[in-house]
Amino acid sequence: MEKSKIKMTLLFKIFCCLLLGIFIIGCSNEVEQPDCGCESEILETIPETSEIIGELFYKTQSNDPMDTYYNNTFWIVYQEENCSNCIHSMIVCNEDLIKNKFGNVLNNNEIIQVKFSGHLKEICKKTFAPADYTYQRIILTSIEKQ
Repeated sequence: MEKSKIKMTLLFKIFCCLLLGIFIIGCSNEVEQPDCGCESEILETIPETSEIIGELFYKTQSNDPMDTYYNNTFWIVYQEENCSNCIHSMIVCNEDLIKNKFGNVLNNNEIIQVKFSGHLKEICKKTFAPADYTYQRIILTSIEKQ
């Protein structure tokens, strides 16, 4: 009779350990994806075939002390062809691609024309702007000087 109690106790402990292990593994696999920023889900993709040309520049602090919006980052801005008010501003996530491709070209407040493609993501810091202006993050998949 004692052997069966020992077996039952051992089986119960094994069962509890397995159940605890399954719970821990199940909880650790759930990685929460952020709602905004470079690690968030892709909202839209600009394919290479779109042939969009924009202006690439490095945004720094302007003379306006209130201008703190995504300073010290690379931006690409383009205007839609048939809409003079439709301005799309994208803050680059993978800046190493730009640094590797263009080196120090953009250090002197220079603006260069680029053809680009990439994945658009939600921006975290919202700003007030006209309805036909957009602000997003972009993970570039290609970029070339025009």
